[in-house]
Amino acid sequence: MKFVFPEIDCVFDTDCGIINTLIIENQKLMYSLINDIQKQLAGFDGRSVLSEGDKILSINKKLELLDRFIPFDLNSKALISKIAADLEKKAISDEWYNRTCEFIGNMQSLLSNLAFDYACNIEFSKIGIGSVIKASGIEICDDYDSLGEKIIDYFELIQEFIGKKLFVTVNLRSYISDKEAELFMQTALSHQFSVLMIENCEHKRLSFEKRLIVDADLCLIS
Repeated sequence: MKFVFPEIDCVFDTDCGIINTLIIENQKLMYSLINDIQKQLAGFDGRSVLSEGDKILSINKKLELLDRFIPFDLNSKALISKIAADLEKKAISDEWYNRTCEFIGNMQSLLSNLAFDYACNIEFSKIGIGSVIKASGIEICDDYDSLGEKIIDYFELIQEFIGKKLFVTVNLRSYISDKEAELFMQTALSHQFSVLMIENCEHKRLSFEKRLIVDADLCLIS
């Protein structure tokens, strides 16, 4: 994937085998870029362009912006919905179909028995494996010592259940050590994730990054 913002004279190519790091020391430009991405994620037009090959991609669908790390919640609504849909698909597959039917039958029988003594007739018309899965309160376990590891797992879940995206992190280096950042970059590359790391100040240059600095006077320094 390639990402371009017209106010920065650079094409950020995430398929180059290295992590692109963009350091923006000019506050106005930082605001302009992040605001533009947020607007497009909300469905509005913007100036940032995301592409793959010769095809322009919708930022709304193909870009994931990570700009909040405390707390960082794995359980996004979109991801949980996709996991629920995948579980439902699995439940009605050949391997699980008979057990699913048995489970639904047992639940219907239980509910009918529970309602037997009421003075009215009660029907349970919406019992299906999909509604049961959604009502079960699906949650991804969120027990991590390492923020970098947690974010990598989030990338993996997004790519597995939603599809390939460009992951844009904002000021992640302010929350993880240089050693953890090095491991984060190495792991992201080994999984072939598309990542652009945006920071507002310099940190130690790491071996897995390709760095571009836009200083306070809007000069480009590589």
